[in-house]
Amino acid sequence: MERISSNLFMLALIVYYIPKLFKIRKFNYRKAHIAVGTLSVVAMCLALFQKIGTEDFIKYIGFTLVMLSIGVTGYFLTKKRGLSKKLHIISTIGFFVYLFLVVAVF
Repeated sequence: MERISSNLFMLALIVYYIPKLFKIRKFNYRKAHIAVGTLSVVAMCLALFQKIGTEDFIKYIGFTLVMLSIGVTGYFLTKKRGLSKKLHIISTIGFFVYLFLVVAVF
C-alpha cells in the first residue's frame, strides 16, 4: 500500500504541474489532481493500518499525518484560496522533508 500511495502522490504532483508548466488549458488538471491525491491519502491510511504491530509503525504515523494535512489543506483550498494555498504547499514540502529525515536518520 505504501508504494501505491507514494506512486499516486507523485502522479498527483505530475498531473497538476505538467499541464500548468506547458499552459495546457483543455485538461481539467485540478480535478484530476484532487482525485489522485485523495486516493493517495486513502492508500497511506490503509498502509498505516497494515503496519500496526511492526517496527515501521512509528514512521507511518508521521507519513499519514503529513498526508492527512496535505489532504485537509487541499480540501480547504477548494473552498477558499489564500492562506490554504500556502499551507498546502508547506504541507507538501513537509512531506519531502519528513521523507528525507526518515531515510537519512532512521
